[in-house]
Amino acid sequence: MSTWGQMSGGAGTAGTAGTAGTAGTAGTAGTAGTAGTAGTAGSSTPVVGMDGGAGYPAYSGFLPSPMVTGAVITTRESSLAGDAGWCIYDRHFIPIRAPFLDASVINREPTKKVERLQTSVRSALIEMELLDHIRLRWDGTAGGVELEDGTPLAAICKLQDEVFDHQLKLVAAFAALRAERSSEVLTQVVPQTAHWSSIAGLSPDRHRYTWELIGVGLRFAMMVTMRLKFDFNVKRPWERSAAIQPMILTPGYTAYPCGHATEACFVAELLPLLVGDPTHPCAMEPEQPEERREGKKPAGHCQKIVGRKDGMARQLNRLAFRIAENRVVAGLHYPVDSIAGQVLGVMLARYLVWLTGDELPGFRKDKLMIGAVAFPEPTAIKGHEEQPAFDCFVDEQKHVHAPGTPLPEEEPPFAPVLRDLWILARREWVKEE
Repeated sequence: MSTWGQMSGGAGTAGTAGTAGTAGTAGTAGTAGTAGTAGTAGSSTPVVGMDGGAGYPAYSGFLPSPMVTGAVITTRESSLAGDAGWCIYDRHFIPIRAPFLDASVINREPTKKVERLQTSVRSALIEMELLDHIRLRWDGTAGGVELEDGTPLAAICKLQDEVFDHQLKLVAAFAALRAERSSEVLTQVVPQTAHWSSIAGLSPDRHRYTWELIGVGLRFAMMVTMRLKFDFNVKRPWERSAAIQPMILTPGYTAYPCGHATEACFVAELLPLLVGDPTHPCAMEPEQPEERREGKKPAGHCQKIVGRKDGMARQLNRLAFRIAENRVVAGLHYPVDSIAGQVLGVMLARYLVWLTGDELPGFRKDKLMIGAVAFPEPTAIKGHEEQPAFDCFVDEQKHVHAPGTPLPEEEPPFAPVLRDLWILARREWVKEE
């Protein structure tokens, strides 16, 4: 049993500590993950899961905010990357929009015992379940996360200090974008719920359990990230050069891997799997009409569903890239931090989904690989130009070794509270009859 699991119980109530004043500048979105009890008193529409703990409901989109609106507008250009507009004007455009799930995918009922739990208690119990079945290792050259049977989940290799020294030139160059990205940087300090909601249609009223699941998942991802940050102990850019002058307060912990990249990539992977997004790259191709099987498919580039460029999965992936890049723009991170964060976030999301025991109908589980490695040849990394490749899923990303192994086929460890919360969240995405 992981000692982390035993210690994490007390973390479940951290979101209710009332320290809203410091949450915004900490950059630790994970601290908000278990703040489900912090909704508006006496209101029938509580700010579920993340917003209450962060103390910034306007940043989530729950309350109107001109700054959030401006940030969502400018971020949209990056998440669409010009492809969706082209598709919409194509005469063979096929709209693909959530909800995707049929009621048949919900094959069991959650227990009343779990459903009745106070949100913060449920979240704390899930954190223990998540941490009980993984272990962290550090061998001086790499930090890794493994399943309890020793199966590698993710690994991040140590880079030389000279790499980060050279990356300072890139950090300084990105500073030229600060004026135009200021709204994005500020609204993405806390959990980026407004940005996710814009793509996935999340609502604190209609998707309260989904928000709770994301919140506890972010808390889990941040706890793992913090441990790896501690092991690698990479100085922030401002510690290497006073010329960086970060545009917001630098968090009081180290840089590598990037926590925001981890969290954003975690959500970008978790949400499509939760809602059954058929555009996810690991989704099964739907049955084709007879004329397409015979090679008589109509003209147009929007007929392909899996991996579609205007799909939820790809837009969330681009958004994660933008969020991570904005941390470099702000002067808080190096570009290589984001590559490590992508590996960690995606692999932790797949682990969480595996632990639920869901069969994931509509997905090819043999393609949901784990065991990705960030910077498998660390001595080849010089730092002069290495940065994430835009619009790449983790198995396409430069400097990532991601063949990996499929998620284990055997029954995952029993995690009853997580499994029930997963079902409650899945229910919120079932298509109406």
